[in-house]
Amino acid sequence: MQRIDLGIARMAHLVWETELEEMALKKRPAVHLQTHEECELGLWLNGEAFQSMQHYGSVRQLIAAHQQFHQTAFQLLFQLDHGSPELVSRELQRVQTLSRDIVFHITEVELDYLEHKPLSQFASHPFKSLIYRLFHVAEETAPENHGILEVSHARLMHLRWSRELLRAFHHWGREADLGSDRTCAVGIWIHGVGLATGQYPEMIQELDRIHQQFHAKAEETVRLLRRKNIPGSENAYKEVVSLGREVLYLLTKIEVAFLKSENVTSPINLWN
Repeated sequence: MQRIDLGIARMAHLVWETELEEMALKKRPAVHLQTHEECELGLWLNGEAFQSMQHYGSVRQLIAAHQQFHQTAFQLLFQLDHGSPELVSRELQRVQTLSRDIVFHITEVELDYLEHKPLSQFASHPFKSLIYRLFHVAEETAPENHGILEVSHARLMHLRWSRELLRAFHHWGREADLGSDRTCAVGIWIHGVGLATGQYPEMIQELDRIHQQFHAKAEETVRLLRRKNIPGSENAYKEVVSLGREVLYLLTKIEVAFLKSENVTSPINLWN
């Protein structure tokens, strides 16, 4: 039975997107591209994942996004040989958009798996502390106790918080507990760990900027909902969704960079 580490698959996908971007910019020659059914993630999605996890909407969405990504990547390679710079740019933008979708859906699958698997089954897990914090650490925990938060924990908690926010939106924002962009898991990681490392400051500052915009737009959405301004709240929420996905994407980029320099805990392995 095939197993796959979703953390590794997520970051490997980002590396592959970077290679496609370099091909589009003529920084490296085009290479053979596997189909969505041949690559490691595709084999898993159409095999074990489909058989055992197809009831997760996140898995079905990931399958569709993964297939679209490969089709678009083939189009990009075709345009590199036969198309105009404008067509290459168009396909590259589609690749980048779909790449963010894939990072988002893989994170959804990771979180769905963790939330449905009994905590007792993680007894011998090498990242038991991550799982424990994910489900048992309160938001009001003293800031000094958050110094060991990993990038993966911040990423999963961001998605979990976003889902809770969506449920609050469905009740006219009455139950929304927005908090601050500095007190959520991502904000704590940025200001308590990320910036303090002194590494990759431009990426982390970009994450901080997008993350602040995410919180500001979420607050705007809630204000509009409470005023019963449906069109305005729907438009604002679309931006919340887009900014939220960008946060997950940037966290993954930072995770890849830190792993290359061996300055962050390895990604969580769901299958131990």
